Amino acid sequence: MNDLDKKIQAALRGSTEGTTLIDEPNLAEELVTAFRGRNSWTNLIAVFFSVGFLAVGIWSGFLFFGAEIVREQLLWGGLCLFTLIFISFMKVWFWMEMHSNRVLREIKRVELLLISRER
Repeated sequence: MNDLDKKIQAALRGSTEGTTLIDEPNLAEELVTAFRGRNSWTNLIAVFFSVGFLAVGIWSGFLFFGAEIVREQLLWGGLCLFTLIFISFMKVWFWMEMHSNRVLREIKRVELLLISRER
């Protein structure tokens, strides 16, 4: 038996009968767990870029409506559209990260159930 199995069995002994296996984290807890672990710095950078691109998108949107020349409207509108697409991409990527954390949590639950049945 390796070290991981010992840790899992110790966690099973310390928990009350299956309550840790039933508890589902809410959206806020899943959001916080996305900023923990080995990919936390990439998620933090993604959030900073999303906020920065949101500011650029709002700024270019205001300039789009204030522009009087069609060429300027196209440039500011294109920049605004690009920032909105980038923010959408970052949100989809972030939700996929949260989903992978959810899948890993479910795999760990299955492992715990299999080990508890072996005892």
